Amino acid sequence: MPFQILPKPSLSQAEPNVRMLLTYFEEHQQELGLQDSIAFYNFPLFREEDNLLIAQLVLISPVHGVLLISTASELPSNEPQSSETLEQLEGAFSQIFSRLVKYPKLRNGRAQLSFPLDAILWLPEASQPAGLPVVVGIGAIVSHLAQLRQPNPLSNDVFGELVSVLDGSKVLIRAKERVVRGYSPTSKVALIAQLEDEIRRFDRDQRVAYMTEVMGTQRIRGLAGSGKTVVLAMKAALTAIRDPEARIAVTFYTKSLYQHLKQLITRFYRLHEDKDPDWKKIQVLHAWGGQTAAGLYHLAAQTFGHTALTYGVAAARSPSRPFAYACALLVDDPAVKDLFDYVFVDEAQDFPPEFMKLALRLAREEKLVIAYDAFQTIFDVEAPTASSLFGTDDAGDPLVNFHEDIILHKCYRNPREILVCAHAVGFGIYGPKIVQMLESKEHWDDLGYVVSSGELVSGHRLRIDRPEENSPSSISRHQSVDQLVTVSIFSSLHAEVAHVVSKIQQDIREEGIAPEDILVICVDDRNAQGYFKVLQKALVDVGIGVNNLQDDSYSIRDFQADGKVTLATVYKAKGNEAFVVHLMGIDGTFSAPTPKNRNRAFTAMTRAKGWLSITGIGAAAESFAAELAEAKRHLPSLVFEYPRPEQLTVMKRDLTKIAPEEVDEAIARLANDMEPEELEQLLMRRLREVRSRKKPKKKI
Repeated sequence: MPFQILPKPSLSQAEPNVRMLLTYFEEHQQELGLQDSIAFYNFPLFREEDNLLIAQLVLISPVHGVLLISTASELPSNEPQSSETLEQLEGAFSQIFSRLVKYPKLRNGRAQLSFPLDAILWLPEASQPAGLPVVVGIGAIVSHLAQLRQPNPLSNDVFGELVSVLDGSKVLIRAKERVVRGYSPTSKVALIAQLEDEIRRFDRDQRVAYMTEVMGTQRIRGLAGSGKTVVLAMKAALTAIRDPEARIAVTFYTKSLYQHLKQLITRFYRLHEDKDPDWKKIQVLHAWGGQTAAGLYHLAAQTFGHTALTYGVAAARSPSRPFAYACALLVDDPAVKDLFDYVFVDEAQDFPPEFMKLALRLAREEKLVIAYDAFQTIFDVEAPTASSLFGTDDAGDPLVNFHEDIILHKCYRNPREILVCAHAVGFGIYGPKIVQMLESKEHWDDLGYVVSSGELVSGHRLRIDRPEENSPSSISRHQSVDQLVTVSIFSSLHAEVAHVVSKIQQDIREEGIAPEDILVICVDDRNAQGYFKVLQKALVDVGIGVNNLQDDSYSIRDFQADGKVTLATVYKAKGNEAFVVHLMGIDGTFSAPTPKNRNRAFTAMTRAKGWLSITGIGAAAESFAAELAEAKRHLPSLVFEYPRPEQLTVMKRDLTKIAPEEVDEAIARLANDMEPEELEQLLMRRLREVRSRKKPKKKI
């Protein structure tokens, strides 16, 4: 691996001495032994008694250990600023030592690290000799690196641990305690433990995303499961460390994210300052809010003298776009602006443009950071642009441009085999006809794929690959695709249920899987209650607990319950995941493999973090099995002929059709957000409007 500079080399250009060092390290990495090394620029940073402690460079090397470097133009004895820089450096050294020595894997004995840790102040030249920790000239720093060089480099495991402690991932993402003793090293529980360790370590894209300072409008995008929420929370915490007097808002769409976001921000903040964040300065707010829950819209309305609309009032005035209507009223008032110094928006794909414009207006100097799924479903093929999010001027140019646009290519949720198969099924790559298509190489890149051969031109034969580094590999290294993804066809519901129960028993008793790590999804929504009634009884009969989310469609309960297997529809499984997923009733989806049904299959398949078992009955299930077999045969690629223009037109038309189940889902979402009386009034009013439009006109 070549020498890496994070978050990116260009950020150091404003500091000539730092740039000089990094250029030399990069050009001479082989002779210096820095090929597998990482240099963090202005990271990590700490705050102690209101003082910011930081080294300009933190060099992490399997050969040299850790070297903190700050630069100056004069000796500390000759210039107060150099003396202050040295004090900051020494403070950062103490903080880093105290962090590293906590981890047994990184030390020899109780208080000695197993690798060198040092800090130097580097000057390109000086008028008089200087002693450590001051180092003068390129030759001197080369000699210093030679003195630090160890005969035996750190193992990959120890080096990975070292980097994860310094970048914060070790503490931020905590793995569940698992009982692996007594199980084979290749058992599912042992592989899950390895996967969780892999997921805990940030990749390069994630580091770039959270280390980059907010200087203007930024966009962070990637597939679901790429770590956007974690990155956003870390970025907000770091911003509070850098700028302790700043007013910061972190907002989101899904109400259940509140505690998760607050917990992530707290953990990362504590890494850099030994106390909790000041929650008066950094506010975690639901997007809407109300009398009982703080919200960005509600706070802005109150602050600037507007009446904050409730959902019911806004829906009465604009039934189809209530939140957009409420936000537009604030956007139309030029006085509504600069409520915060920074605004961070998670789940941006779920918001109307009016809310995004409001968020931008509320952020001073347009310091807005948004994170969203590059493709909320695979059928949302148009990634939002600055123009669609924030509007255009009279010339048609975007009102705002992204200062940073960061893509998280790696999807941590699914093994590569499962994700590629899910995309093949969702797009219809190996079915009777392709039902949807991404129309540019950039879109495929956003998904973490590479167009390896062919052009996206009608009739061209394409091969699109998913690189190994863009998916977790811990499980894939030890399991074949036929172990990870299976499909079984039966002649009756009872035979299908018996098979699923047997597999669940085997996973719990022989593979060490906890029941709460198992999810059963019925993709046949119309018959889900019938499926789950039979399945629940069969599981209870063999002593396995069940968390059936279909028991009460209107209550809000935890998706997982300790010691219980979760049963859910596709809709209720959205946004959730499990290590072992069983999809039942695939025939209910593939009896009519429309774009919407394929999307449902895709969503269900991508809930699996480790293993995916699919079952069904009859000819429709056999049709699915044939497509899946082709997808597995071409792994890790998608191989197909690019559709003709008229086919693409038909695809887009089909995608606009609204299925009855989508109406059910929309009503279910309203039920979660409104009081029963409000919902009843809204539905009755809409019904009266529909009836009035359909009344026959009197003939005159």
